[in-house]
Amino acid sequence: GTRHYRFIGTAVYELPFGKGRKYMNHVNGLTNGLLGGWRVSTILLLQTGPYMTPYFNGGDPSGSGTGFYRTQRPDRIASGSVSNPTVNQWVDRSAFVCPGRTAGSADQYNCSVGYNPVSDPAPIGRFGNAGIGILEGPGTFNLSMGFGKTFAIKERVKIKVEGSYTNLPNHTNYADPNLNLASSSFGKITKE
Repeated sequence: GTRHYRFIGTAVYELPFGKGRKYMNHVNGLTNGLLGGWRVSTILLLQTGPYMTPYFNGGDPSGSGTGFYRTQRPDRIASGSVSNPTVNQWVDRSAFVCPGRTAGSADQYNCSVGYNPVSDPAPIGRFGNAGIGILEGPGTFNLSMGFGKTFAIKERVKIKVEGSYTNLPNHTNYADPNLNLASSSFGKITKE
């Protein structure tokens, strides 16, 4: 989940309307009660996407016995980045191949190397060469705002009215893409 850049900014601003404020300082109590004393709060989140690692389950190319219990990394044969990523192709699947398989072959994404000695190719004696965090997921833009006011009913009794709005510009923030190389939806984003 590490990201290259991240900015979070928060602010609370009391609007300058109502008694004791710059505008509408001398209005009657009813008008002041309705229009004066409001505050605005914001939270702005801007961040680049997380660094991610492609993986697969169910194979043991190293022959060490660790593949049966944890995820493995594939072999990287190209960058994997896409110049104009979309939800249907955030990562280039053809840039990866299961260790022990040949790029371009019909079984290059069949990662069961060394898993079943009867039907699978023998272990190749090494792990996949894809590094950790070599791909970058989608970034985030989120602006949330709130409006609120405290109404004094009596000296010790107050009512607070607030409204909050998440993702005010309604910007789509995508989830991370599927990076399981053995999956047919590798490189695709299936959730927002």
